[in-house]
Amino acid sequence: MASQKISQFSAITTLASGDYFPVIQASGTLNKRVDVGVLDVRYAASASGELAHEALASGNAALVEASVALASGNAALVDASTALASGSAALTDLTSKVSKAGDIVSGTLVVDSQSYGVVSSTVSSGVILLDFSANNNFDITLQGDSTLAPSVSPSGGQSGAIYIRQDGTGTRLLSYSGGWSFSNGAAPTLTVTPSGTDLLAYYAASTSTIVGNLIAAVSGV
Repeated sequence: MASQKISQFSAITTLASGDYFPVIQASGTLNKRVDVGVLDVRYAASASGELAHEALASGNAALVEASVALASGNAALVDASTALASGSAALTDLTSKVSKAGDIVSGTLVVDSQSYGVVSSTVSSGVILLDFSANNNFDITLQGDSTLAPSVSPSGGQSGAIYIRQDGTGTRLLSYSGGWSFSNGAAPTLTVTPSGTDLLAYYAASTSTIVGNLIAAVSGV
């Protein structure tokens, strides 16, 4: 059979793993044409310009399922959910990772941006129970004479602040129980004007001792 132009038949459409068929072979600065008669049943000619979808680069193993196709050099993944960027190692053990709740970070922790705690707000009178396991900061509005007490004790080293607001009537008094300790052993005197606001800063020296200091008559909050 006479030689044909290369445009008259396509590249290999199906190859057994490891096969390689040079349709054009460089020879110096010229390309050799390959006689179409060398094709056998393993190679199907197609219209000029069509690409063989299953052709692989030399050295790659045949892919039988497109969903598991990977970049050259990656090992086959049978589960797409575990696929990682080329070069990344699979993560199979999460025991060394820090949980979002309850884990302890050993060593120095550097926060490179803003860090804050959610404020728990309460409008109440009588015994006001603070859950120190849920929040560091609190905002309470007094509607009557009240007592401030922890429902859950703070952790030693915990600190925060408590806004203490008078309602529109004012004259509300506040006492303390559950380990509160103040300078000279005396509870601070609140601002009792209607809608008056004080800020009680605290530091838990232990789970049973909460040291407080009142910043009185805070305006604009």
